This record gives sequence, C-alpha cells and structure tokens, in this order.
Amino acid sequence: MYSAGVGEDISFDLHLQSLYDCTILLIDPTIRAKIHFQEILKYYSTNNWKFSGDIQKDYKKSIKALNVDFSKIKYIPFGIWDSIDELKFFKQKKQKNVSQSLIKNMFSSDYDIIHTTTIKDLMAQENHHHIDLLKLDIEGAEVKVLNNMLDSEIYPTYLCIEFDLMLKGKDLGEETVKTISKLKKVGYKELINDNLNITYFYQGK
Repeated sequence: MYSAGVGEDISFDLHLQSLYDCTILLIDPTIRAKIHFQEILKYYSTNNWKFSGDIQKDYKKSIKALNVDFSKIKYIPFGIWDSIDELKFFKQKKQKNVSQSLIKNMFSSDYDIIHTTTIKDLMAQENHHHIDLLKLDIEGAEVKVLNNMLDSEIYPTYLCIEFDLMLKGKDLGEETVKTISKLKKVGYKELINDNLNITYFYQGK
C-alpha cells in the first residue's frame, strides 16, 4: 500500500496493516505529519496518549485495540509528484489545518521547500513491482500524479483518491474530468464516489 498525504490521521493505514499484515509506505513531507507519525510510534510503545496536533476525538478509540507491525510501515518524507524535484509546498492560511499543497493558489502564498519524487521512482527505490492499493489525499496534486502513473504504465489494483483540485474549485482547465476519463479508459472501474472521494478497482485493459 502507498498512502500519500497522511496528515495527522493514519487510522485507515493502521487498520489495514493490522487486518492484512501488509507493507505500507506513508508518504508526506509535511512537518506536522512527520511529528504525528513519531507520536504514534511512541503511543504504541508506551501507551502514553500525548499528541501535539489537531487530533480527532474518536482517534484513540479507533486505533487502540489494533495489532500493528510497524516493521512493515515506512515513512517517506517526500512529496509525491510527476518529477523528482525541489518545489514550493504551500501552507494553509489557518495554522490549525495540517495539509499543504504543491499547487500554487490552492492555499496561501507561505510555503516550505520540499523534495518530490514519483510513484515509479519510489517503486524502484523500494524494489516493489506492484501496488495493491494507492491512496492519494494530496490537495490538488492528484491529477499530476495519476497521469504520470498511467504514463508509466503502473496500475495499482485499488485506488482511493480525493480529487481536491475540483473539490476546492481550482480546476479551471477541467483536468480532473480528463483524468477520471483516462482512468476509465485504461480499465479502472468506479466502485464508490462520495463527493469526489472515489474508490476504483483495476479490471485490466
């Protein structure tokens, strides 16, 4: 599983690891996301529920009974993109909000500089030949990432995508619609569409 855009809630990822004993790459260059992962590791090793971020009220209840193998979870502090680069990573206007974006004008003009990589290069780096599940919640960068993935002929079995570029009204060129059409043409079947949070299954060409 490749999970990009983890923020301060990895309950979905922890549940999957506990249920299926899968290998997971958590991909997020956000400083607060990295801190959150370290705090999760500390919680599971000490049972000390002490977190610095904006944590959901039901978070502890959701994850406390899980049997997670953290040797199979790896944190990648890079942004996922369509190239290897160093780019601006734009912050939100409200400090409370953890998410940042590689897309200009998505949030504020305040930014960090981050390293980016691609799905193809990550797979080569990790010696992975297939992805069972790709989850993207990357604040508008999903269109670039998905098109680069398809151009590289990489077809994860399942996709869980939040199409933020369209959701946030920033898709002036209707790139989201074009990308969704492309996914269907290469063999992805839409299973669930909850307000542009879409789950796909790859049926093949």
